[in-house]
Amino acid sequence: RLRAWMSRVAAIGHGTHTKLTRAEAMAFAREATPTTAEQADPDDPDGLRPGAAVTVAALDYGKEPIAGTLVASSAQHVAIRRSDPQVGDVVVHFPRAGFTVQRLG
Repeated sequence: RLRAWMSRVAAIGHGTHTKLTRAEAMAFAREATPTTAEQADPDDPDGLRPGAAVTVAALDYGKEPIAGTLVASSAQHVAIRRSDPQVGDVVVHFPRAGFTVQRLG
């Protein structure tokens, strides 16, 4: 079964990689519209739900918190909506492992 699974994963492939300049990447972000669906983690120990004002910060490096509005969370990930002056509204996704999420206010 493991080999069959590995074959299925290999068949998915890795897509096509295209190198972008910083300006090109920023332009893509500026033109994109976030489509992340709201998702609440029913087992969130802090009772965080979509719409809550939160900060997300790494536990080990780059510990500066990033503020935004919670869009989706689970035991594996968290996504926040924030407005950036250079690209407008974006949804930033983080893994739960190695990050802390705190309610603002």
